[in-house]
Amino acid sequence: MSVPVDAKKSEIPVLISGAGPTGLFAAFLLGKMNIPYRIIERDLDFSILSKSMWFHSRTLEIFQMSDPELIQQAFEQRIPTPVHRFYYGGKVIRELDLMPKNNSHYKDLIHLQQFKLIRILADAIDKQGGKIDWGWELVDTKVVEATTEDNDEGSRETSWVETTIRRAVNETREGNGVDSILGIIDLEEDKTEMQYEYETVRSQFLIGADGARSVVRHKINMPFPGRTRDVYMMAFDGTVESDIPLDHVVNWMYNGSSVVTFPQGGDRIMIVGDTDPLSPEEFEAKKNETLTVEVFQKYLDETVHPQKFTIKTVNWLSYYRVNERRAKEFSYKGRIFLAGDSAHIHSPSGGQGLNLGLQDSYNLAWRIALVLKGTAPPSVLDTYSEERSVIADQVIKLSSELLDEDFNYGGVFQRVVKRIVLALAPIVHPLMSIKAAPMAMMNQRYSENSLNKRHRTQWTPSGQGAVGRRAEDGHLVALNSGAPAGPSPNSPSTSQIDNRAASMEKTEMETVRLHELIAYTGVFQVVVFTGNQWKDDPDAAAGLSSTVEKYLGLWRSKWCMADDNDGEKLTALERLFMVHTITTLSATSTPNPLTGKDVGEGKAYTDLKGKLHRRYSVETSVKKGRALGGAIVVIRPDSHIAYRVQGVGENAWSDVNEYFQSILV
Repeated sequence: MSVPVDAKKSEIPVLISGAGPTGLFAAFLLGKMNIPYRIIERDLDFSILSKSMWFHSRTLEIFQMSDPELIQQAFEQRIPTPVHRFYYGGKVIRELDLMPKNNSHYKDLIHLQQFKLIRILADAIDKQGGKIDWGWELVDTKVVEATTEDNDEGSRETSWVETTIRRAVNETREGNGVDSILGIIDLEEDKTEMQYEYETVRSQFLIGADGARSVVRHKINMPFPGRTRDVYMMAFDGTVESDIPLDHVVNWMYNGSSVVTFPQGGDRIMIVGDTDPLSPEEFEAKKNETLTVEVFQKYLDETVHPQKFTIKTVNWLSYYRVNERRAKEFSYKGRIFLAGDSAHIHSPSGGQGLNLGLQDSYNLAWRIALVLKGTAPPSVLDTYSEERSVIADQVIKLSSELLDEDFNYGGVFQRVVKRIVLALAPIVHPLMSIKAAPMAMMNQRYSENSLNKRHRTQWTPSGQGAVGRRAEDGHLVALNSGAPAGPSPNSPSTSQIDNRAASMEKTEMETVRLHELIAYTGVFQVVVFTGNQWKDDPDAAAGLSSTVEKYLGLWRSKWCMADDNDGEKLTALERLFMVHTITTLSATSTPNPLTGKDVGEGKAYTDLKGKLHRRYSVETSVKKGRALGGAIVVIRPDSHIAYRVQGVGENAWSDVNEYFQSILV
């Protein structure tokens, strides 16, 4: 495609294509870490359609750790779904609630429409001073590699991303927000009479978050292997009239078909329907049919009988076949990254897709920030594709199993359960408790790699608290031991650190969760588990306090994500390293320098019942003089365990320092 020679040229560190949830969350995280970016969106405004709506425990956790306002907004705008009712042949056969079994603070799924999530993220970006460039579409992109000459160092290889974008100037364009069939966007078919404004954007990185029919993926010729299933599904968004309440999730199974309705507020609902698997010939015949309101109404009449269910208005009506596909790689030449549906698509069973895309951004953004700040080598980005492609494979496999699930109950009930699983897998946990944790996305583990490292000689656990696993959460008690409320004169002011930290200092003893302590975007968290070792060795805490100060000073002087700020104290987000000390002893028995520390500076908290110690596979009782008592756990900025070492003495801290030297520059 030819680009006018007078096309505008611009530069930006990160270009994001696609202002859906995945792209917006990536932009928000980059903004939190002060990384300049530009996000473009082909459509002219947000879609108000409801494509996805279930938020699992792990996604709620990362929202809370990214910014408390995100989780607050999500809960305020969620749609209450108090009961989930299942009908078969006009009779209610079961009611369920939302209580999957997991150890997260957020045990419930929440029902939040995708367009509301998009508004929440867009408002958060606006508060940061960011914006979305509407109407701009990506038409071409490539990685440019060049050799540059340096008088001092000789020649060196360098690269960047060169992306062509355009905007129509003589015609409006509005997308419907729905990909009905997987396909390829052919830009050459655009109307010749349209006039475009072109721009060439040079960036260090490009994030392709532009959906299942990703232009970015096509332009880099990234294979998208997988399969198309023989399941024919229909989706509807609009208003209906019914003789039963629709303020909760309702499932109908009858006559070989199933229908699920999801409340959207008022009399507006979303409907997902399906039929028995079709042969290739049957589906080809279906493809030539138009899914009209009349056809869909007839389908509803047959499935929900004898209840009444009449369509009043239609926002959109679509059909699709389930695709299970995953990009061969999620990165290209270390410069272009795929995230969300552009990297993977699968069955809606289990409600995983939206969550998976948001978690892609959570894994990727901090890596890009570290590289752009010069704190980490470009190789840190290599593990993005390695880690997230494995998780995508697991989710595709899970959603496929849920689509095919057969509980071996036989007869009519087997058919009923199979239809339920197909349509509403996220909330039928009593029938498949084994899959509750995978659906909540709580058991994801990244393999050992250049970031996730076992200690070279020590035993490390393979279960809870293992390297690569999600950092466990748990309740702690903040210990102040009579220290003055608020930060010390030599620490960042309360306006510079998060308000959460300031609130923890207001009382002498206050309950806090570990995930609240580590809720800082782009920061490595070092959690020191001491067990009860201070009980018989009062000087141990004082020695640990000095060691914490020594290594925090060392790391921050070498790897700081911020400039000197004209002598101003660094903010919590700019400190890059935070340390938290956790003991099993009470406040009254442990007066020591660590109880008066500021949040993130080694401050001591007590794990009175030792639950958090056990969740990280750390012994709570330590005999006096035992060299390897306790443990130090390093948590990555995306709250996965990166490294751990037994003991809390000088040798252990030296090992942690060696770990940071191996991953940072």
